[in-house]
Amino acid sequence: MDMNKRDTKLDAQQYYEMGTDYLRRKEYDKAVEKFSTAIILNRVMSEAYFGRALAYYHLKEYDNALKDYTKALELDPKNPVIYNNRGDVYYKKGDLKAAIRDYDKAILYNPNYMKAYYNRGLCYASLEQYDKAIEDFTKTIELEPDFAEAYYLRGLAYEYSNMFDEAIADFQKALELDPLFEEARQHLETAKAKKEGGDTSGSGGQQGSGDVRVIKDTGLTFKDLAGMEKLKEELRQAIIYPMENPELAREYGVLGGGGILMYGPPGCGKTYFVKAAAGEAKVAFINVKLSDILDMYVGNTEKNLHKVFEVARKNAPAILFFDEVDAIGGRRDAGGGEAGQALRSAINQFLIEMDGIEANNENVLVIAATNAPWDVDPALRRSGRFSRNIFVPPPDFKSRLEILKIHSRNKPIARNIAWHRLAMLTVGYSSADIKALVDKAATYPWIEAKKTGRKRKIKTGDYVRASDEIKSSLGPWYAQAKKKLGKKKEVMYIDGKKHEKEIESDMDPEEREQFKQLIDIVEKNNKWYVKAGISAMRLTAKYLPIPF
Repeated sequence: MDMNKRDTKLDAQQYYEMGTDYLRRKEYDKAVEKFSTAIILNRVMSEAYFGRALAYYHLKEYDNALKDYTKALELDPKNPVIYNNRGDVYYKKGDLKAAIRDYDKAILYNPNYMKAYYNRGLCYASLEQYDKAIEDFTKTIELEPDFAEAYYLRGLAYEYSNMFDEAIADFQKALELDPLFEEARQHLETAKAKKEGGDTSGSGGQQGSGDVRVIKDTGLTFKDLAGMEKLKEELRQAIIYPMENPELAREYGVLGGGGILMYGPPGCGKTYFVKAAAGEAKVAFINVKLSDILDMYVGNTEKNLHKVFEVARKNAPAILFFDEVDAIGGRRDAGGGEAGQALRSAINQFLIEMDGIEANNENVLVIAATNAPWDVDPALRRSGRFSRNIFVPPPDFKSRLEILKIHSRNKPIARNIAWHRLAMLTVGYSSADIKALVDKAATYPWIEAKKTGRKRKIKTGDYVRASDEIKSSLGPWYAQAKKKLGKKKEVMYIDGKKHEKEIESDMDPEEREQFKQLIDIVEKNNKWYVKAGISAMRLTAKYLPIPF
């Protein structure tokens, strides 16, 4: 009897370790499956519930994550890490008070738990309880003195408390620790201006004031971007032609303005293509960042949205570009609590600005980009708003060839680089992945020169070697897209046996039709034979010395 029990626990441990390995590799669906098996074999294994909760969290299945963290706490009731992580889930769901209760517990059981102080400080700041936020960020800095983000956030809390000297000191410290911390630099100037001007209104929000820069010349055209001719022509028809000759477009009933949603995998150049389109059309370009809009004060996010739309209207013809629009235009049914209410208010204001009675957006083209189109509220995708969707795919063979050459242009490269071989090697890579690979390839001869004093040029072999370290970042995105858009398998365990059934995605039929192109691409890229073909092409390019 004891031996059988020991074997069962050993098997559960093995499945737990497999789940942990999948978690480390960011294959969260597989991690859930392995942790579930471990739980079937050992129902009092708290670490398996914890691991599955963490996988659910990354899959944004917050209700399932809550259940598992709660079960893990029943089995291990004094574990501060579990309390902290469950607090993170409550924070994501917008239930800030529940999150604070869990962070309190985490700190009770570990008084030096830096992450719990930091996370609780974020909650207090979101609730505008800045004195408590300052206390928590101060403790965070005490525990980790080189944490630039903690100085920045404490600086924000000081700024909103009208304590400008303290805010300036914290922003300066954040920049000292991280000279590239752009948000700290912006708020440093804001705090200085408020101090000099005697502004004690506290307006401006957590990160946004609605002040945006109008760029009359982006300095980019399609000639500066490699390949992707089909996408360029689609953008010409949707953006450039109507703005180049608005009279002709109007004659045929094609109105300038409106909205376009650009979507696709991360790192594939959505922002660059929009900038290049603005350069081609010779119109004003306004790039709206989240830090320009989002505000922790109630009502200020909506005011900031209205302000940027007014700037665009005054500078028409203009392109108003929102990157990561799902952060402010996410589905209104996605969350509750204070954060959920703020999200709903922001989306309602977005709708008013796009096609409300008072909106006058002629010759203002609103373009939004997102890596997660399924998270954009359906109301924003209706006619009159973001009614046209443009998919920005990963670069094709010809584009990869050109991207490799462009990023290698100012580097000391050898003659006869096998560009076609490298374009094969990088199949399935994003534009950003290819740039990272080129930069990595350059480090090998540089380090050799640093150590030996002998310089050499970058060779084909350096690029191939770099591919061992720089992998495609698109795999997890395709897996997440499949989970959100495609049919999925529901796994159940009955009497210890695994049962699967196929169910439709969370999207309704109209939404699925809207993203049919993406769904087809995602389903294709998740087929085993497509993955095998990509692997075979990469292996061929890696080990076969193709000379061109």
